Amino acid sequence: MYRDKDYLLTQDDLIFNVLGDQHDAGFVTAGLKYANGKKWLDSYHDAARFLRDSFPAYADGKIRVPVDRVQQHLKPQERTRHLLAQQQQASELLTLAIDLVHILAEHCDVPASEIGITDSLLWGTGNESSDVDLVIYGSDVTTRFLTTSHELFQFDDIEHIDQQFVQRPPGVDDRTFEVMLKRKGNQGFYRGTRFSIRGVLTDEELLWAPERKTPFRSAEPRQCELEISGRDDSLLFPVSYDTTSGIPLVSYHIGYEMSFLPGDKVRVTAMHETGDAGERLLVGSVSGHDEVIQWVATD
Repeated sequence: MYRDKDYLLTQDDLIFNVLGDQHDAGFVTAGLKYANGKKWLDSYHDAARFLRDSFPAYADGKIRVPVDRVQQHLKPQERTRHLLAQQQQASELLTLAIDLVHILAEHCDVPASEIGITDSLLWGTGNESSDVDLVIYGSDVTTRFLTTSHELFQFDDIEHIDQQFVQRPPGVDDRTFEVMLKRKGNQGFYRGTRFSIRGVLTDEELLWAPERKTPFRSAEPRQCELEISGRDDSLLFPVSYDTTSGIPLVSYHIGYEMSFLPGDKVRVTAMHETGDAGERLLVGSVSGHDEVIQWVATD
């Protein structure tokens, strides 16, 4: 199965990261990471435009990788297991990454082989500007991490992330961003190297969660105030928060992960969507404008 944070190397020398778990038949929803041997630094919309012009098979409104063009499917857990089997790592950064894998595995009470290494270290050895990007698998493990992440920062060599390295979602005001920064337990520094941690469902969980694969239909823009009631899915992609209204608050914007707590009041500009699996409020839709989540207060 194609899971979030996997990577795809294609026959056209393009590298993509898998986004989420909603994939049309014969395609994989993804983002462009490397083209012409260079890291893609522009926006998703710029990438879609580039692909439509140069590699039209990969974009038709959104970026989708045809399965028949995938040359190699790279999986974070397989990378970790390969590195664990080696007696000596190929680079100082990979050695540091494996050290952090062991720390996170002990913290989450799982074997080190169940932690994934993704992004640039998934296929390479990194360089002086590379981060260590890790993946934890399973809803139980993710929920446990969300509850206990603060304990990681009791160690002298693990420090909180600096503001300049946190991606700020579009339109977020200063007060909201300050609250978000205080709660970023999934980003930090380990011995001076930046790291991030994201959650991904297991294959079995995806098979038993058909609602995550059911497409939603755009309904109408909405502005409202909500109270957050749960955040168990706030490390997944897309990020999702439960609300006391019973309608999930969902976002594809990077930066909202681990940002809100139960009891938070938030002001939302979103697209109200419906589908066979129910309804949701989506921040970051293709057709929406000025969609944002702003923190108001905490009970």
